[in-house]
Amino acid sequence: MFETFRSIRNRMLLTAAGCFALGMALLLFPDMFLTMICYIIGALLIAWGVLGILGCLRDHVARTGTLLVSVIAAGTGIFVISQPRTISSILPIVVGLILLIDGIVNVRHGIGLRQFGDRASTSVLVLGVITVVFGLVILINPYSTAEWTFRLIGIALVYSGLSDFIILFRMNRANQAYENQKIIDVETRPVDEEDE
Repeated sequence: MFETFRSIRNRMLLTAAGCFALGMALLLFPDMFLTMICYIIGALLIAWGVLGILGCLRDHVARTGTLLVSVIAAGTGIFVISQPRTISSILPIVVGLILLIDGIVNVRHGIGLRQFGDRASTSVLVLGVITVVFGLVILINPYSTAEWTFRLIGIALVYSGLSDFIILFRMNRANQAYENQKIIDVETRPVDEEDE
């Protein structure tokens, strides 16, 4: 279990920090943040589409597939910038799914800690279950009033980030205890008479 934890520890830390920062932004500035995200996504799509079209024109080669994808990307970018409210209706579903998956992963960590005998396994399990519930609430009712929905998403993301930090802390302490136990086991192992 701890080999897996060590391999994903940095990724978990980045995810926790990202969830917390995104949650605070949505909680404090839901409308401004959403519009800004739509503008950024739209601008990137337009840039990608225009670069693709220019590439086809520069090479003087008729690449119908590339040209079609580039035109669709540019058109989608224009739509995203002009209709941020439509795009915002999809975001709660995406965030709800992310929280649901994150909660399930945290529940698995809690089960692993319980098998290891760690006393904090119950709190980790509870945090994971609450994250799952947040994700389900958002998925069940993603189309309530936009501002309330995004504030709820902000609260859920801040909670998810903080709970991930707590779980990381508990997992790290359990990992250190496991490593110390291995060292003690090695040091106290009796030496065979043949090795003397």
